[in-house]
Parts: sequence; C-alpha cells; structure tokens
Amino acid sequence: MTSASLPPQAPMTNGIHKMVNGEADVLSSSNPASATHSLRDICAVLHGQVDAFLSAAPEDDVTRRTQKQTRISMQVIEKALNDYDFPALSLSYNGGKDCLVLLILYLAVLHTHYSKPPKNGTPRDFPTSIPSIYAKPPDPFPAVSEFVEYSSKLYHLDLTHISTNPGPRKKERSHSNPPLSSSPTPTALPTGPSPVPPPSAKPIVSFRDAFALYLSSHPQVKAIFVGTRRTDPHGSHLTHFDPTDHNWPDFMRIHPVIDWHLSEIWCFLRSPYLTDVGGGGEVPLKYCHMYDAGYTSLGGVNDTVRNPKLRYVDSDGRERYKPAYEMTWDEGERLGRE
Repeated sequence: MTSASLPPQAPMTNGIHKMVNGEADVLSSSNPASATHSLRDICAVLHGQVDAFLSAAPEDDVTRRTQKQTRISMQVIEKALNDYDFPALSLSYNGGKDCLVLLILYLAVLHTHYSKPPKNGTPRDFPTSIPSIYAKPPDPFPAVSEFVEYSSKLYHLDLTHISTNPGPRKKERSHSNPPLSSSPTPTALPTGPSPVPPPSAKPIVSFRDAFALYLSSHPQVKAIFVGTRRTDPHGSHLTHFDPTDHNWPDFMRIHPVIDWHLSEIWCFLRSPYLTDVGGGGEVPLKYCHMYDAGYTSLGGVNDTVRNPKLRYVDSDGRERYKPAYEMTWDEGERLGRE
C-alpha cells in the first residue's frame, strides 16, 4: 500500500510522532516486554494497575462511572472463565480502543482467576498465550497493522489474521456491515450459461465468513470476547452474553464492555495508573496513535476519515484535529466512518 492510497495526512505508524524536517520520527515497536516477560508476569502487572485505578478516590463523575463499569466488566469476564474452559475462549481483537480496554481487563482477571485454588484440587497451568482472531479489513491502515503487531506480541496474543474481502459496494457490503450470505440471492433464474469470473476476481469473504473460517480451524472455541459497545451498529439490543444469530457460525458472543460510554473508554485508557508494560512502566499506556490525530473510529482506509467534529483551524490558519479523547459525545464517535 502506498501513501497515495491513504487519506490526506494519514499517520503511517503507531507511537508518538515527532516531526523532524516535516517527517515523522517513528518510535520502534520492536522487542516488547513479552520477549522477556511471560503472560503470567504481564497479567500480574496489569492486575496491579487496574486494582490501583479501582482503589483510587474518583476525582470526577466520569472516573466514578468508569470504575463502576470496570468492576462490571471484570465480573462478566470472570463468569466467562467459570463457565468455559480457557481453551474454549477466544478474543476478537483489531487494535481499536474498545478491544484494548477489553484485553487489559481480560488479562487482569486472568491473574485473579488463576490465583484462586482450583475447585478439584488439581493445579492449573497458567496460559502462555491468548487465543484470538483478527478479522482484518481489506484496506487496513499501516498504523493499525503496526499497533496490532506490537500489542499482540506484548500481550501474548495467539492472533489468527483473516483478511476480509467484502466486495466493491462499500455501503452495502463491507467488513463493518457484511451481507447475510457471501453470495447475493438472484432476483431471477439465469437463462444462459454461467458467466466466467475474470481471473483477478477474488471470492467474497465477509466479516462473518472470517469467523467461520476461524472456528473451522479452532473447533475447541465455543465463546469469543467481543469489544462491541451499545452505541456501535447492531449493538443496541445486545447483552453481556448472546449466542450468534442471522446465519453466523455457532458461538457465544461475550460483551464485557457493552455498556461503556466513549468518555469512560478514554478515562480508562488515559488513567495515570495504567502504563505501558512494554516500556517498563515509565510511559503512559500505549494505544494506536491514529486516535491522537483526530480519528475516533478505526476501520479501513476506504471508510475511515478524521472526525469532522474535531477539526479546527489554528492561529496560523492551518487545519488541525483534536485528539479522539476530546470527543465525549457517543453519537459523534462514528462521524469519522463513511
């Protein structure tokens, strides 16, 4: 993918950008802490950070609400771990802010779950990796791809990448709004020989198809954690535990952050108690820094733009964008998606 195919001024990498002679000085994402720290170690550190966040006196109402939502989400995750054997659980992860909140809480709860005495007295081995799936859009941003790579290594994700190819009609058939079947139902029976697709044609792989492929190669998976929130498309009627429907492959969808609001997501991710375990705990928690450039909802290159509500003109007359965490209006979050 070339920079010419990206929206104007689209960030090329994650990390903090420092402009040097008009070019981004990219922070290296190599050698994360996972190279020397086990998943058990990472979970213990994150548990301590989340516990510190929950133990702190709330400074404002949004912090109080975020602490409440954090406790609820952790209870949902603990229930899932009690209801399913660990190998039967997986995580849908795409590097976005909601998935990152879910992942951090999942790892924190794993620490407490495996610290409890086993019910049958048989010692349990701590997992060494987190089963997970990345249903990748057909046109991912390089920044998102790099953050997914960095965070999957850091947090020990056993991440299966499956690229989607939803077809040319973006509004009707995209990775964010797939059809109910990978082939549209014809309105009339064909009368002549079947057309031969051109050699360059690719089979349509919808978001749903990606999960079907994943489950066919991971038959032990029975439930998948999903970072959907109620303000997302199709999220209004979901609960914490919902079996799939509408011809999706059979699994339980688990939505620990379903009732989080946008302000609470950012309150958690930007909490001073959460630091980047890949940076030795000395820098703030790392998330995809496209969010700092005015993007509020990350999809693919062809359906994602900076949020127009965050646009402003600086004192020199240049167009700028505020960071995503300054968007606190839930309904405005997806104004950056086409």
